[in-house]
Amino acid sequence: MEIKAKEFLMQISTQEKQYDALYRDAASRFEMPDCTMWVLYFLISSDEPLTQQDLIEKMMFPKQTINSAVMGLVKKGFVELQMIPGTRNRKNVLLTETGAATAKATVERMREAEERAAASLGTEKMEQYAGLYREFFLALQREFRKEGLADE
Repeated sequence: MEIKAKEFLMQISTQEKQYDALYRDAASRFEMPDCTMWVLYFLISSDEPLTQQDLIEKMMFPKQTINSAVMGLVKKGFVELQMIPGTRNRKNVLLTETGAATAKATVERMREAEERAAASLGTEKMEQYAGLYREFFLALQREFRKEGLADE
């Protein structure tokens, strides 16, 4: 079977843009910027406290964008910054009671919809999807590195 890379890549790119649009629409319905929605998403999804650096690494947004979103959430009283003992200036970003209620009313609903969608496909299909997605990412990363388009 001949692999029609160009067609597959167009399908993947279109699908990724559809995902982006779906999440952007959700953020708009929550009346919040995308980045703010994702900060709340990761905070409510994490079993451990996250720092701004953790958010930067997980979300892959620019540092300034994350910092602006976090400071906006601080001003609204949705999160607070807590110094981490023994560090110079590292702080955990913690949901306040108001922030947790807001996250529950917004991004938690989104997470629950994601979980229902995954469950509807079943474990085997989701394992295949996740495995292939990761495998393609690693192959693409290798090729980008060969072209000097990504760091080693």
